Amino acid sequence: MHLTKTAGGTLKSAIGKTPGLSTYFVYGSDDVENFRNVSPNTFDLIYGHSIFGLHQRIGLHEDTRYICFMRHPIMRTISHYYHLRNVDFGPIGDRIRESNDINDFFANHRHWEFSNFMMKVISGVGNSTPPEDVNIFRRAVEILDTRFDFVGFQEFFPISVRALGEYLGHKIDIDRDINIGRYNLGDVYPETIARIEILNQQDLRLYKFALRKFL
Repeated sequence: MHLTKTAGGTLKSAIGKTPGLSTYFVYGSDDVENFRNVSPNTFDLIYGHSIFGLHQRIGLHEDTRYICFMRHPIMRTISHYYHLRNVDFGPIGDRIRESNDINDFFANHRHWEFSNFMMKVISGVGNSTPPEDVNIFRRAVEILDTRFDFVGFQEFFPISVRALGEYLGHKIDIDRDINIGRYNLGDVYPETIARIEILNQQDLRLYKFALRKFL
């Protein structure tokens, strides 16, 4: 499960070059439909951008195991903001570029991917509105606790990559960083960081839970 701005591009490149590791990249609906014509047992690893529950969409066994990388929510959100502003030339990027800078954006605008994004993806809720009786944070914790065999951390990337290689039974070689962020943290005002922290209180709790369990 590729959570945006957790060094996933670098990891994707390395995994694709790992000898003996058979992989399948799932990104959009076309990939899901194409996968239905292929035996799941053909691949060691299926990966891509998706909320929890991808195994059901592509017809895998209900007990399919998940892995992902996480990142401190404040740094992930800042990096994600700049990635969309600098790289995304669709409607989302256009809307973000309407603001003067990151401080203007978080003072006056909202985007769902900047608010408890990791919790929403891991819980399987995504950008949808869950039933009132569903506690998204508890669901995310339960899924991490019972359905994930491995969680790596962007802040400890070399250690996590080595551990992932041991888990998969294949040595993963990282040769270069992909999608390096182009921004200066000095441009982010303290009050903006405080707003980002408020928007990501549940992600901060989830991140700490993952650190205790997987690091």
